[in-house]
Amino acid sequence: MAVAMVVSFSACGGKKKQQRSGDAAPVEPISAPNLPDGGTSKGIKADEVEPNDGDDVAMVLPLGATIHGRIEPETDVDYYRIEVTAAGALSADLSAVDGVDLTLELLDSSGTSLAKSDRGAAKTREGFSNFGVTPGRYSVVVRGKKVVTKGKPKKPPVAAPVLPYDLTVNVSTPPANAEHEPDDDRGTANDLIVGVAASGFIGWTNDVDVWKLSVETLSAKNSVDIEIGAVEGVAFTLEVADGVGQVLVTRKAPKGAGLVMRGLVPVLPAGAPPFHYLTIKGSPSNPETPYSLRVLAKPTENDAEAEPNDTPEKAMPIPADRTVVHAQWSPGDIDCFAIAPDPAARTITVVIETPQEADLSAELIVDGKTVSKSELKGKGTHEKVTGPVPANGHAVVRVRGADGGGEGQYDVKVSEGPAAP
Repeated sequence: MAVAMVVSFSACGGKKKQQRSGDAAPVEPISAPNLPDGGTSKGIKADEVEPNDGDDVAMVLPLGATIHGRIEPETDVDYYRIEVTAAGALSADLSAVDGVDLTLELLDSSGTSLAKSDRGAAKTREGFSNFGVTPGRYSVVVRGKKVVTKGKPKKPPVAAPVLPYDLTVNVSTPPANAEHEPDDDRGTANDLIVGVAASGFIGWTNDVDVWKLSVETLSAKNSVDIEIGAVEGVAFTLEVADGVGQVLVTRKAPKGAGLVMRGLVPVLPAGAPPFHYLTIKGSPSNPETPYSLRVLAKPTENDAEAEPNDTPEKAMPIPADRTVVHAQWSPGDIDCFAIAPDPAARTITVVIETPQEADLSAELIVDGKTVSKSELKGKGTHEKVTGPVPANGHAVVRVRGADGGGEGQYDVKVSEGPAAP
């Protein structure tokens, strides 16, 4: 019985394009084999059967089975029908092919596009991971275009063979503390608990993950550190919003680096629910490797930097009785510090004691205008800015860093002297 079912799925093994004319009789889609294991066919391999260039003739792809297909000619489109019998997380893997830039798209039963994977040119693996599905019919669509080699060939080109791709689709249950799709807005956000590690995927092009962090148990003397683990080739963006959706801070990390935000002090507007929303994006997608996510609470020190302070409007105030702030830098971070105003005119000097892991720059902004900048090259190089501040003037020092390197601590030291003649 099992042998007969495998044969029915594997028959017609080679790619032979069958064209349909406008007056041709409709072609019935190939029926799915009656599988004894609840709808999965792990380990079964078969060749694509044409025609399957539309939803009405989509070839059935049992969960767990692998299809060998070809995009031939370049205008070819391959549709595969998937029957989901239980809710879960759908993953799809489309192998890389030499000379052809493939894309993979997921459609629902009405033909609406749910997700698309277009990660790069030829020789690039495409796929989805962790896409939330419910029982019903779905389709995956493979498209592609040949990559043209630039430059004039010395000899007449020889047509390269059209290499096959492998496509596999599965549905599984996400593990504990992993994201559950869909989770692309506050209404569908995944719960995130301080101190509990979680994980998620940038599973397809333009995938967005939203996490709902409860800050109700944190006191006014606590801040939090947010850590997103690095994923090869992915540049992460993190946006943190308060309970009513007001964006507090946005941070972007270089490609292939983790993203760290330290010393974030929770903001609770009057009447707002005690939550923060973490929105994570990444480019390009990586359906194979999950990112890790962790939020840790810590007591806030009196002389420590407090986030968010990425813009002059949100600059961290430096109390008048303090001349040093201990700050934290990580890739993609921008820190702004507001110097307490004074009724007398004066000259402000700020020294940034840079750690060996970072290459920082400093900028002194007075009443909205830059009056001094320091951008000495090299990691561990101290920066110094000096400028006049008028009576009751608003002075802000802004610290930036070059991409690359790890995170580290630095000190902001402020001194003042009499106004210049």
